[in-house]
Amino acid sequence: MNERRVAYSLMLPALMVLILAVIFPLLFSINVALRKYDLRLPTEEYPFIGLGNFVRAFYDSYFLHSLLITVEFIALGVALQLPLGLGVAVLLSKLSWRRYVIPAIAIPALTPPIVAGYMGIILFHPDGVVNYFLSLLGVSSKIPWYSSPNTALITCVLVDTWQWYPFITLVLLAGILSIPPEYVEAARIDGASEAGIFRHITLPLLKGVIAVALIFRMLEMLRVFDVIYIVTYGGPGTATQVTNFYSYLVGFHYWDLGYASAIGWILVIILSVFVTYYMKAFRVS
Repeated sequence: MNERRVAYSLMLPALMVLILAVIFPLLFSINVALRKYDLRLPTEEYPFIGLGNFVRAFYDSYFLHSLLITVEFIALGVALQLPLGLGVAVLLSKLSWRRYVIPAIAIPALTPPIVAGYMGIILFHPDGVVNYFLSLLGVSSKIPWYSSPNTALITCVLVDTWQWYPFITLVLLAGILSIPPEYVEAARIDGASEAGIFRHITLPLLKGVIAVALIFRMLEMLRVFDVIYIVTYGGPGTATQVTNFYSYLVGFHYWDLGYASAIGWILVIILSVFVTYYMKAFRVS
């Protein structure tokens, strides 16, 4: 009994922190989402409206547009970051002196997102480094990277890719190095080429690792905010107004905290359904 009491007393501080930092905010946000919690109202009594905020979201063209922009951001990010991360990981796995290269590759992932955003502004400025090198390749016109609706989203994706492809690289590199070398040696003895080894041995054995790396990146991209806020502030117009940023505008510009909280919970529901089916599809345990 004494040991049980000691165990409970040791768990109590962590439990209190969990309740105050996680459980209470979640319950409070649900309460806010079910009310007309608009700080512009002249009363402190916020009426209970049930699922009104949730229903409102699916009739809100700006919210639906932000979901589309979010899906585009994630799709473009994955299409760039996975091949880049996998290619660099394969290259590093061939190098015996990779321990000296890995710290340099990991630097972007250690950079604060706000710093990465401002670096993106500098690099993709009309008179910046990217347009300068493009001019050396024969591109005469200056591309308005983050000031044009046609290129603003891809600019944010490029900044996000620069910062986070090292994460995919390091995860996949760990997966490649964990493959038993006997498999590769046996394939080479049988006359398999390097491309064949990669296709029939490396990729199948990396399936679970790739699935884990992608789920972490997609979760992070779903809640992207810093890069959008710094580089484009959701513009031009609504060209880069992802759902997380739209929720911020609703809550902290229009002071409609009830609707903003409902948008956040809609994202949580979508995310939960997606992760469940994703893990089943890739059999990630």
